[in-house]
Amino acid sequence: MKKRALIVGINYTGTSSALRGCINDAYHMQSFLTEKGFTDITLLLEAEATTDGIKRELNKLVDDVAPGDVIVFHYSGHGSQLPSKSEADGFEEIICPVDLNWMDKVISDVTLKDIFNKVPNGVNTTVILDCCHSGTMLNQTESLSSTKELIAPKKVKGARYLKPPAKILKLLSDRKLVDWQTSRDVNASALLIAGCKANQTSADALIDKIPQGAATAALLAALKKYPKMSYRSLITDMNDFMIKGKYSQQPQLDGASILYDKTFLEPFEITELPQLETIASPAIVAPSTPKSNNVKIIKIAIAVVIAIILISL
Repeated sequence: MKKRALIVGINYTGTSSALRGCINDAYHMQSFLTEKGFTDITLLLEAEATTDGIKRELNKLVDDVAPGDVIVFHYSGHGSQLPSKSEADGFEEIICPVDLNWMDKVISDVTLKDIFNKVPNGVNTTVILDCCHSGTMLNQTESLSSTKELIAPKKVKGARYLKPPAKILKLLSDRKLVDWQTSRDVNASALLIAGCKANQTSADALIDKIPQGAATAALLAALKKYPKMSYRSLITDMNDFMIKGKYSQQPQLDGASILYDKTFLEPFEITELPQLETIASPAIVAPSTPKSNNVKIIKIAIAVVIAIILISL
């Protein structure tokens, strides 16, 4: 059984959009996954986390996996949006590699779906995105989030949202950028843990005097208390963390609801895989004799019997 992970953390050090907690998130996740028995863990930090680098390692993550394996992608960094004619709200969610140029150096939810669509059903595929606009990043049809009202949410000073530059904003308003397209058929065993809803920002916070993402901190705090919790319980606990901390974001779980009660990062049972329909071979049945033919045969038989009786007299 493979237990494989890709962890990306980008602080964008030296830029006007620098963050503080993303690399800490990456190291915290690495420690957690090591304790969970993951021996194949790839870290991409800062300059390594380019568009091509992330795509390359994502393809390695999903390569040669089979039912019963467990794979994880954790991303901590900026998130943003680009216009899309195929999205209901008119925007495509993206994660922001270190070399983002808003045109061809970009990783959209289309990119992620196309990659994770390669994974066969039965592989526990967990995607964790600690960035702004992360909800619905795999465009799955089912979602679970908090129904509780946030109480006096605090303003997020270090939101993990990267605002497009002015010339891109002009293109955004005119809807002239790429019309992103995808098959929207990401496999049924992928689960997305999003740090916030698609229309929200995620906090780059100071928690326990350590710069870190509120979503990653909430996830790890919950799992420290209950290491064997389900995905459903985890997302509930993460939302409770946000309410207690007065953060405005609401973590969201996307994917097939039949998997919500599975244990976090545990292999799916082979018996849970979708079963192919078996088409029964058609039964071979002797051709039936039409009713009219039966009557005719009976009449002939009676005539023969009568003839025999008459001859014998």
